[in-house]
Amino acid sequence: MINDGRAFSEIVQEEGSSKRRVQYVVDLAMLVPDALDAIDSGEQIDGLTMDYQIRSGFPAIWSDQHKRFSAL
Repeated sequence: MINDGRAFSEIVQEEGSSKRRVQYVVDLAMLVPDALDAIDSGEQIDGLTMDYQIRSGFPAIWSDQHKRFSAL
């Protein structure tokens, strides 16, 4: 929806979510690809879930993400 140029407010209405939740999910686009793949397949490190990432935030630099996630 974002790629199609839809505003957050439109997405919020259509998805029945909050603006904050939509913003958090968009932020996940910056997550290192192998972590996304692991989460998607259910093979992530214990504690590394989408909800954890949304609640705690994460660094934008992929090498820093690897360091942080390896500490879980």
